[in-house]
Amino acid sequence: MAKELSFRWAEAGDFEAVLSLATQLAHHIEEKTPSLTPSDFATYHLGPEAPMRLRLAIDDGRVVGMISWTLMHELYCGKKRVFISDVSVDRAARGRGVGIALMAEVKAWAQAHGAAKLTWEVWYRNASAKTFYEQLGATVDDEAVPYGLMLTDGAG
Repeated sequence: MAKELSFRWAEAGDFEAVLSLATQLAHHIEEKTPSLTPSDFATYHLGPEAPMRLRLAIDDGRVVGMISWTLMHELYCGKKRVFISDVSVDRAARGRGVGIALMAEVKAWAQAHGAAKLTWEVWYRNASAKTFYEQLGATVDDEAVPYGLMLTDGAG
């Protein structure tokens, strides 16, 4: 399949396909169905001014995968890096090279934009993702430890 794939930037008409892929990812990591709205999708992922980039893998006219990322600039070192936030391949297309091709797409984009590094997080129980990334040559990044601060009602 990977040889037949094409790639393009997400468009407004892709909302349902992206929501389906986001839902598959959420359920895989034991999260609830995402509350993504068409408005949020447009604000954060569509057009050159959107803060996130969203690339889609297309096979036979159908969206079969997605990858989203942000270009970041680190003030302390003056380098750019790309933070990948979501990678999802449709269940029916898994094992056919779609994920590898999506990672290659973002890697090429990152290099073309002067990024020195790709980073992402993996849910601690997502063994299949860990195996996939390790097969690509990725390793656990010991340079930083991820922290989080929940910004919900009742949080400090």
